Amino acid sequence: MKKLILSTIFYLTILSFCLAQGVSGGLRLGMNIANSSISTSGITLSPDSKIGLMAGGYVTIMASAKFGIQPELVYSQMGSSLTISGQTAKTSFNYLSVPIILKYKVTKNFSLEAGPQLGILMSASGTIGSTTTDIKDQTTGADFGAAFGLGLDFGKFNAGARYYLGFSNLVKDTQGTDVKQTNNAFQLFIGYALFGK
Repeated sequence: MKKLILSTIFYLTILSFCLAQGVSGGLRLGMNIANSSISTSGITLSPDSKIGLMAGGYVTIMASAKFGIQPELVYSQMGSSLTISGQTAKTSFNYLSVPIILKYKVTKNFSLEAGPQLGILMSASGTIGSTTTDIKDQTTGADFGAAFGLGLDFGKFNAGARYYLGFSNLVKDTQGTDVKQTNNAFQLFIGYALFGK
């Protein structure tokens, strides 16, 4: 299924290049207000959010005045914090993420955005009190989900807000249980076009 999705994204990108009316690209910097959804045995836990960095680049390929596709490459920090019986446990996940965003320009400066996102896990850690442990080997190596939101363009500058909803279970080995943890985040960012506009 993932191969089919990635193949479709690849061909859509190539098609967009062929039909492109305008190509632009640049750098982007922002933050994740990240959290996790954790459930086990019918019980859902509600962790606290964690602020993380997101930074990278993007290329916008407009197939028409209204529709375009925007591949991105972003370093993204995710995670959450959960307090149980006075003890706080934090998880931190660092991803190299590849969102493929479809853009619809409502006006010249305002667009609606949505698309799939694949994150490749670079590192993962868990912290309880003052003790931090590497948990990358216990964490799924890829996080697949969807991002949707809005974008604003003002000449060379742009900004946006998105919500990312992860579908992948981050727990690599559930050891016969039904433990599930997924990523989610509100994302706020600003960008600057290095070429195009």
